[in-house]
Amino acid sequence: MSQALAVSVNAPQRLDPSVVRVGKDIVELVTSGMYLSPITIYREYVQNSADAIELGIKEGLIKVGEGSVAINIDHGARSVRIVDNGIGIKATDAASLLLAIGGSAKRGTGARGFRGIGRLSGIAYCKALHFRTRAAGEDTVSVVEWDCKRLRQRLSDDSFEGDLHSVITSSVRFLEQPARGEDPSHFFEVTMVEVARHRGDILLNEATIRDYLGQVAPVDFSERFSLGAKIRGRLADHGVDVGIVDLSIQGERVLRPYANVTTFPGNLFELKLDEVEFFEFANIDGEVAAVGWVAHHQYARSIPPSLGIGRLRARIGDVQIGGEGVFDEVFKETRFNGWCVGEIHILDRRIQPNGRRDHFELNHHAYNLLAQLGPKAIELSHRCRTSSISRNILLMIQNLVEEIEKKLAESSLPSKGEISRFRGSIERARGRLKNVDHLEARELCEAALSRVSHLLDQVPSDSDGGVIALDEVSSLVRSIVTNRDQARKLLEALQSVAS
Repeated sequence: MSQALAVSVNAPQRLDPSVVRVGKDIVELVTSGMYLSPITIYREYVQNSADAIELGIKEGLIKVGEGSVAINIDHGARSVRIVDNGIGIKATDAASLLLAIGGSAKRGTGARGFRGIGRLSGIAYCKALHFRTRAAGEDTVSVVEWDCKRLRQRLSDDSFEGDLHSVITSSVRFLEQPARGEDPSHFFEVTMVEVARHRGDILLNEATIRDYLGQVAPVDFSERFSLGAKIRGRLADHGVDVGIVDLSIQGERVLRPYANVTTFPGNLFELKLDEVEFFEFANIDGEVAAVGWVAHHQYARSIPPSLGIGRLRARIGDVQIGGEGVFDEVFKETRFNGWCVGEIHILDRRIQPNGRRDHFELNHHAYNLLAQLGPKAIELSHRCRTSSISRNILLMIQNLVEEIEKKLAESSLPSKGEISRFRGSIERARGRLKNVDHLEARELCEAALSRVSHLLDQVPSDSDGGVIALDEVSSLVRSIVTNRDQARKLLEALQSVAS
């Protein structure tokens, strides 16, 4: 037997742990390399706060509705402080939990964050990153201080050959301090010191941060959105606590941006959300995998992205997954998702967000959900298309009525040829009214057409004799002659004579 063959049949050897080396570059991958936009770091910290608040509620430390997260920005010092009144971390666990990378104890618990990397997201965007925390009943505050500038220098230094362990230990301090008088009895605090200017200083732009977190964070509906109470109640039936976090920025409360009436930028069009529809999707075991809602409106046009309410959005633990276009793929015509307003709340824990939280981990559970969303997308697209057709018909009728009224108001009366043309247009308009889905609008248009038709009846006869417009004759032929081939031949003959 050859030596090579002898090696291949030997039992595999247990590896010495010392030969497995995790390089320093992993820090960059889980910070700046993980997220598409720096503003997502706020979602990560608020998400962790929501988990801490939920645990605080379960432990009886705070009541439902009392969980708070406050974001305060010091523009002069270029610092951001984020503090919650959640359960906090015990002093005995603080070092091991806060210095673990990718080793979260929350995995498998149903928590929103479970990969153990979200808290590191601020490292790439500030000079120093500080964590302070206190658990109920303790007199000390555990502190972790990341020297982000030193860390980045180590990462960019090709001569530094240390591994992940050495680069962290050389850039991080852990200490315990006596609790200060102003420290809450239990809390977690994140402070980003000397935040870098990035993309128009986005990380210190209060308005941008508020708009972003209003869309993605687990915050409540505004009182300006009457359907919010009904939605909140239905989601609560499925264990989704809407607004578990009372979030504020510079003392101003952050809420979801939905409202009964929203005015489009640049014009006077008002989007009116006046009806809500609920639906459920089953998982492969026949249980509820997701529950969704859609707020119906006029479906007049695509909703501008700047309003922050357009498209079906995905949420897990009431935190948005991905951007507003995460469900674009289930629409055969993507543009129609831009006409919709609604949310899909994922309940099946086997459907998880990917590492960047910009989509799902695409397993067969996620594909099952997307497949069931297809028919709902078709239904919504049909509603958009029907509304568009109805709107065009209503506009055509409005223009016709205005044209007739304007002609009748002139000093010279319309000729019989003009009257005949108007009557033909009225008949065609009445024929198209059946495609208008809104009953009240259909009745108003029919009344307007009847009114101008009656006005035409009142026009005195003139010298045009028996002149009849060709389009009126054509309309009569189509309505009376049932044989399509004969009707076509007759119309062709009439057009030939007229020409």
